[in-house]
Amino acid sequence: MPAEYRYKIVMLGDGAVGKTAMTTRFTQNFFDTDYKRTIGSDFAVKRLQLDDINAHVTLQIWDLAGQPRFESVRQGFYRGARGGLLLYDVTRRRTFINIENWKEEAFRSLQKEIPLVVVANKVDLKDSRVVATEEGEEYAKNNSFMYVESSALTGENVEEAYANLCRIMIEESKDISEMTST
Repeated sequence: MPAEYRYKIVMLGDGAVGKTAMTTRFTQNFFDTDYKRTIGSDFAVKRLQLDDINAHVTLQIWDLAGQPRFESVRQGFYRGARGGLLLYDVTRRRTFINIENWKEEAFRSLQKEIPLVVVANKVDLKDSRVVATEEGEEYAKNNSFMYVESSALTGENVEEAYANLCRIMIEESKDISEMTST
């Protein structure tokens, strides 16, 4: 019988990096060509089966508004988050530079560190790319985060980003339960 897990996760990153598109692609296997700005936050639920570790995970995905004016509104939505996807748009360098601020905001709001997966989104826009793979990999490595390149448009590596985060959260929860049982 597979182990059952439930996690709240947050989608972090500047406005228009693809947080909503990635969530919609993951939860509904759909890409909406009309950009919709998230006001405050939105959430979705998806159940994921991880056969390699014999686990079922129910994710409550909180898509947080990326515009600076929503920072005070976002604070309450972090509560209870166990992990997150830290997205940037490979065609906009500023969004890559700002992921450090997003990491800090999440850790400060939660008053602890949580597992994050760095997601370089919009890799389908090869001709417009300005942030190299190596830059994203280096940032992830320096912070002990996993790194994934994705495209919400094509679906490339979208499920993998969420599944990798789930594996990290499960491993972390096993480590915590082993520490408390010894």
